[in-house]
Amino acid sequence: MSSLLFERDLLYPTDNIIEPGILHVKILSPDNSKMPVIVEPKSNHSSVENINAVLDVLQKDIFDRINIRIYDNTSVYILLSDLDKANYGDVKYLNVVFKGIQEFSLEPFNGDL
Repeated sequence: MSSLLFERDLLYPTDNIIEPGILHVKILSPDNSKMPVIVEPKSNHSSVENINAVLDVLQKDIFDRINIRIYDNTSVYILLSDLDKANYGDVKYLNVVFKGIQEFSLEPFNGDL
């Protein structure tokens, strides 16, 4: 298990402007040259359905400050809420696999971080 480097709660926009989503973000020490980022939902909003907003907030609020491009230097794992598990089955995380600056896919991940 990697050691914790940084931890923070963040807000992100949702479809309801007066009800933002809440995330708990953990950044672990790098292994295999990428920083593992664990995103845990703390509100009743789907982090998966709002993934573009979540990634944008991570980039702007955390990684822009230290000149790191999220799509090049991180491995992002979204912990699935009960709402998301209904859509993705018995999966613990979705791994965001970047294919470019705004291109990515979501792949199931059940391993330990």
